[in-house]
Amino acid sequence: MRSEQKRVFVMLGAILLTIGLAGTRLYRLTVVESAAWVSRAVSHHYVELPSFGPRGAIYDRDGRPLATSEPVYAAMLYDQTPEHVAEILPELSLLLAEGDAAAAEEIREYVMEQVRIHERQGRQAEDLIIKTGLSQSVVAKFIERQGEFPGVTIVTQSARKYPNGKVAANVVGYVQPISQEQLESEEFKGYHPDSVVGKDGIELFYEKQLQGQPGKRVKMVDPAGRPVGTVEETEPEPGYDLTLTLDLDLQQVAEQALVSTIEWIKAQNDPEAQPIRGALVALDVKTGAVLAMAQTPSYDPNLFIKAMTVGLTEEEYNQNINVPGAPLINWSIQGFAPGSTYKMGVGLAGVTAGVMGPYETVHCNVVYDRDPTRANWYPVDQGYLALDMALAQSCNPYFYETGYRLGIDKLAEFLQQFGFGQPTGIDLPYEDPGVLPTMASYGDRWQPGHVFSVAIGQGDVQVSPLQLAVYTATIANRGVRYQPYLLQEARNAAGEVVYRHEPVVAGIVEATEEAWNQVQLGMRKGASHALGTAAWVFSDFPIPVAAKTGSAETGKAYSDAITVAYAPYDDPQIAVAVFVEGGAHGSWVSPAARAVFAHYFGIEDKGPARINKAD
Repeated sequence: MRSEQKRVFVMLGAILLTIGLAGTRLYRLTVVESAAWVSRAVSHHYVELPSFGPRGAIYDRDGRPLATSEPVYAAMLYDQTPEHVAEILPELSLLLAEGDAAAAEEIREYVMEQVRIHERQGRQAEDLIIKTGLSQSVVAKFIERQGEFPGVTIVTQSARKYPNGKVAANVVGYVQPISQEQLESEEFKGYHPDSVVGKDGIELFYEKQLQGQPGKRVKMVDPAGRPVGTVEETEPEPGYDLTLTLDLDLQQVAEQALVSTIEWIKAQNDPEAQPIRGALVALDVKTGAVLAMAQTPSYDPNLFIKAMTVGLTEEEYNQNINVPGAPLINWSIQGFAPGSTYKMGVGLAGVTAGVMGPYETVHCNVVYDRDPTRANWYPVDQGYLALDMALAQSCNPYFYETGYRLGIDKLAEFLQQFGFGQPTGIDLPYEDPGVLPTMASYGDRWQPGHVFSVAIGQGDVQVSPLQLAVYTATIANRGVRYQPYLLQEARNAAGEVVYRHEPVVAGIVEATEEAWNQVQLGMRKGASHALGTAAWVFSDFPIPVAAKTGSAETGKAYSDAITVAYAPYDDPQIAVAVFVEGGAHGSWVSPAARAVFAHYFGIEDKGPARINKAD
């Protein structure tokens, strides 16, 4: 027997029992009357509809909110008879639009279209949200005139709020109504068309955990699909609250440091500079925890909530979303040419493979001795340098020679230990794995000279700022590579911990002790030696820093600027990677890393005097 027939006969049995108890004199049913009632009851059927609880909150490492859910008022239509809706909608839409005729027309068009869709699909039993985000004054006016709008009621819904606006937006993400593409995907199997779901960032990656378990309401509907009443209701389970590894204060410092760095670069009017966007990632060296993941430009995810409730104007969209720099993309996990910051890995590979002696020197001339078409970045002969000073002064010929002796495939074999050319495993969607070039990846384009470009972090090399931060932390750890992560723990509605992350070692980079010593020393000299490319930024910093700068020429009219650094040099705790597309000179973005270090170590710092142009 079908489930709806079971419900009908259970209900009929209860009614007949009541009739019997009341006595046959007042409640006499003939066999014909009883049969007719059963016929009418069976002609009804049942529709199961979901109900949604509050979405889980997202917090920083200290419990400060990054995303919350708050109640908002909404007008809900539960009688979708087309004639009835057409009768009440003109006045109702004007009330909900607070007298704005154009907005009222949009409400009317939306509601009538949804009513037609529901009628066509037999979904009249579903509740239809007419408009959400209603002000208290609108709710008060509706209550006064409620008699004019039968079949409509005011309900409360859970609406997402991002209390810090643009801060960490690229990490947290945002929510929107589920798309048709998502509904048809395996990932969202079982979701209802009215669901509001994560679209990016943590909101998307941990969608199932944040969403919780929907409840259900079972409605009896007539043959036309119109609701008769609710016969069963199950409460939804709220989503989990997530605590991230981010430090909100450090995140704000990182974002402001990027903004001020780009503003300063623009003010230099350097023809090689055209800063478009920037990204900065800071990691805990000992665990892989992401302490900050900043970018500029960014966006305010509250705009998407506004679009869902009161609506977003074209002007608001163009001023905040449709802007140069593509703020909706998380640039911390997209690949770019790393420039000279790649040289530590190349140096480690050469010494470890034995093709370069740990203290062997190479002539750092204005051009490379083997191929005069390959230039050094510095316009003066730097002399003969070993690996440590070749890193400190960013000598291109040293790494051309290493690439020449090692070959591109052997170089790739070693560098894959750092995780290049593969996803880091960060708990974010849309991560770009980057490109680790080989002869095979170049295919028909391969020329022997490509190894020279790859050896200085150009050519086809693609590495994300996050991968650079992982790489820098791995160097600080002398080969221990941790998987980066954002989720620290998850708690259920009762406050119980249901998940807590433990650091994961993603791999070990096998290199000789002498190679590690030379590379770490080279990074330290880069930040402290008079000839170091980052010395003008870090030499007077009270905490010893190890750093490497880089600029990447990628065929554009400008060069990209990159800095990687860790501190303290003698007891590494934090690693930072900074990238500015169009930043021109690598050391020009180093002050952003210094600002992050200053906050992390609790140092009051005015920053360096910006006086140098260095690779």
